[in-house]
Amino acid sequence: MAIDFRIRNFFYPVGIYRLNRTLEKTQWLPRDELLAYQERRLTAILDQAYNHVPYYRRLFKTLGLTPADIRCVDDLKKLPLLSKDIVCKGGTDFIADNAKRYDPVTYSTSGTSGVPMRIQLDKGARILEFVYYWRHWGWAGYRLGDRFAELRTYFFLGRNSDAVSLWQPHLRGLMLNSNQVSFSRAKKMAEAIRRYRPKFLKGMAATLYFLALSFKQAGITDISFRAVFSTGEVLTPQYRAMMEQVFGCPVMDSYGHMEGAVAISQCMEGGYHINSDYGLLEFENPQPSEDGTAMVGRAVGTSLYNFAMPFIRYDMGDDIEFFPETEICPCGRTLPLVKVIHGRRDDIIITPDGRLVTNMFVLPELVEGIRFAQFIQESSTVLNVNVVPGETWTEGESEKLSCYVKKLTGKEMNVRMHQITQNDIITDASGKTRTVISYVKPRD
Repeated sequence: MAIDFRIRNFFYPVGIYRLNRTLEKTQWLPRDELLAYQERRLTAILDQAYNHVPYYRRLFKTLGLTPADIRCVDDLKKLPLLSKDIVCKGGTDFIADNAKRYDPVTYSTSGTSGVPMRIQLDKGARILEFVYYWRHWGWAGYRLGDRFAELRTYFFLGRNSDAVSLWQPHLRGLMLNSNQVSFSRAKKMAEAIRRYRPKFLKGMAATLYFLALSFKQAGITDISFRAVFSTGEVLTPQYRAMMEQVFGCPVMDSYGHMEGAVAISQCMEGGYHINSDYGLLEFENPQPSEDGTAMVGRAVGTSLYNFAMPFIRYDMGDDIEFFPETEICPCGRTLPLVKVIHGRRDDIIITPDGRLVTNMFVLPELVEGIRFAQFIQESSTVLNVNVVPGETWTEGESEKLSCYVKKLTGKEMNVRMHQITQNDIITDASGKTRTVISYVKPRD
């Protein structure tokens, strides 16, 4: 989630305390009680959508349905899938007419699909996000107030983009600049970690991997954590093995989107748990996996908390492999398990000075008028930025985007800006669209 964290937006101590007590219990509930809790939340969301969200009011009327017709998970299939494109085109029709009652804050999605989207997260959704992370990190022994380090890109773009790290005392967090991960800066990052002694580390999977690799190449062997939290992209076995070797701790992966409809998190036993008390996950068009031991389906999520802008049957755009029969995790939690998160995996941009840029997808949300952006690295010094322009796209916005790209990739990178049509977007062999395509591969 590309949120530049503002503690005031999450500072609801009573609400956080109450929801934390609830979610500490729901993770252990018998399956039927967990399902009942989920369906109570679903009923409240459907009533809100039907009575206060213009898009859903029209949709229900067109289909001849009322919330009374949808009271369980299976009934949701009476509604069509909701795509990101529909939400972007619908605009304010997806915002509840009583949204102000729920104290919403506007955020922009990370844009991993190349199309940033502005959404509203209300007080309840923000409390949920805080408590969700608190609970997941708690599985690894985290307690509020423990020091942590986090690899960030967006955070530094609005500050000193050349800084290696910045300590945030109000969060007790050490922000590490993802854009500065390289062999030449490994010792500076290690010095910052030694100085502030964080117990935990969080970041994008590829960035964490390259940080671990840079430490290994630099001969840094004294940096360790209690756990590393990987998020944002597919965690490959190669990434995991490198992190666990260098940082001497387990890597706990997680999956989610800012839309707040689905969250999956890994426990210390290695199980990938669907947080059914966070959002409702369906698997659309399930097919047998290649080895025949599981099923693979498109992830479809439904909000259970965000009343200001609920998402119902939202196509997450990712494939998830799940078990055909109920699996029990050794950790004892009753939250359902999935086998593998396939998701999307973007390439890495390698700068002329050897740095590894893994978060190019944050840039389109910083510029107005972009319908889609794709970054294609031809060589070590040439990067093409292909933009499908919107109505508010201007030469000034083009220059702004070029400036941001150069901040990440360095002055030696030849950034070439191009306006293209939607038909010119490059897709891979499976038909999926990648935000970043690089023909310059990193060395292992």
